[in-house]
Amino acid sequence: MLAGTVEEVVASVEKIAGESGLKTALVGFCLIPVDEEPAAAAGYQTDIGMVPASTMKVFTTATANEILGPEYRFVTELQTTGELGEDGTLKGDVVIRGGGDPTLGASSTAELFSTWKSALAEAGIKQVEGSVVGDASIFGTALVPDTWQWNDMGNYYGAGACGLTIRQNFYYCSFRTPSVGALAPFTGTDPKLPGVEFINEMRVGSSGSGDKGYIYGDPYGKLYYLRGTVPAGSGSFTIKGSLPDPAYFCARTFSEYLVKNGIAVSGEATTDRLMGIAGRELPARKKIHEQSSETLGSILVVTNFKSDNLRAECLHRAIGIGAGKKGTTADAAAVTQAHWAAKGVDMTGFYMGDGCGLSRANTVTPRQMALMLYHATKGEHFDAFYASLPTAGQSGTLRSIGGGSAAEGRVRAKSGTLDRIRNYSGYVNTRSGKRYAFALFINNYTADLSSVKSKIVRIWSEMVSL
Repeated sequence: MLAGTVEEVVASVEKIAGESGLKTALVGFCLIPVDEEPAAAAGYQTDIGMVPASTMKVFTTATANEILGPEYRFVTELQTTGELGEDGTLKGDVVIRGGGDPTLGASSTAELFSTWKSALAEAGIKQVEGSVVGDASIFGTALVPDTWQWNDMGNYYGAGACGLTIRQNFYYCSFRTPSVGALAPFTGTDPKLPGVEFINEMRVGSSGSGDKGYIYGDPYGKLYYLRGTVPAGSGSFTIKGSLPDPAYFCARTFSEYLVKNGIAVSGEATTDRLMGIAGRELPARKKIHEQSSETLGSILVVTNFKSDNLRAECLHRAIGIGAGKKGTTADAAAVTQAHWAAKGVDMTGFYMGDGCGLSRANTVTPRQMALMLYHATKGEHFDAFYASLPTAGQSGTLRSIGGGSAAEGRVRAKSGTLDRIRNYSGYVNTRSGKRYAFALFINNYTADLSSVKSKIVRIWSEMVSL
């Protein structure tokens, strides 16, 4: 392919914006050579505010990388209150002080709880005349952002950013699938959720129809509705929901683990939130054990490669804390906006309703996204951020797009997908050796997804020829 020009790329974007399936869509594009001044930006509808979907994770991960640094680790502490008697009786509580770690007990709690039990034993604790308390206060009590939709919050991808996250804050719901159109009998959850009631309205869909089941409920809720369909012919089928109260789940299951493994606990498990509702406060406590997560650099890779909402939300909250603010969505958004504005990005109209992009209230212009990516290349830790972006045709959420085209291996970007939204933001490494930051947003398309993806790859391939 002959070398192209930036003007030709922009003209191609304008052309696809007028093609079938995109005529009524919002299409925005911005392209900036990273070795030139920001004024070299070019594009199409660069200053239109659009829904970024999961490309919002680019803002979150780049900001976390700069403010917290790639060596940052989340820390969870095991603490005690009260006094320890000579006979090994703790007349007080065992407190699990969450540090916002999204990876705590990610695959299994068995090893984690064994480590914590050993820490209690090393501290001389043989029985607890008190309770196990889950302290999630670092992120406050608002598990999910105000702008999330009701139909997302009960499902695994809408798991809230709890200050004491455990096993990725999800559980499984299982169903039998007898015949198409019939009610799909609900066979329970794994792990079990005592005190939570499920109203089952799930139906059996056609064979091969896939997971179209949804869980409706609110954070800390006690009543959940199961709706939609699960496919016939699978015998048993599972979907994933978000834990109603991760901190309480952590405290309860650890308390049960201790009792089963020789350390009696007299009190019922609780949390700092439930204690506050009851008008109680945790007394002074001392640390007996701390546990660090993997590095932020490693967490960034999983966040962007898998488009992991929970990790992104926890990183977002941590940004606020890292800047000396609270671990709230609003504080994290304010810190993020101020950080890039200080580097010269005009953030007019920017709205960050969450850190992961699930919120449809989010608004970013293609120019803001591309400029942020441009300035990120000048940062001290840019390599860690760049390594977290999937590669077209090869890895992460970009594995299924661009393979076999000129873009394969040359585009590193984050995808953003919601209903009728397909966005990409990242970098293109051209054949001439230049690198460009880019944002290509397509909102409200009516074409089939394969057609939209083919148009996107056309633009990428032209960028590669620059």
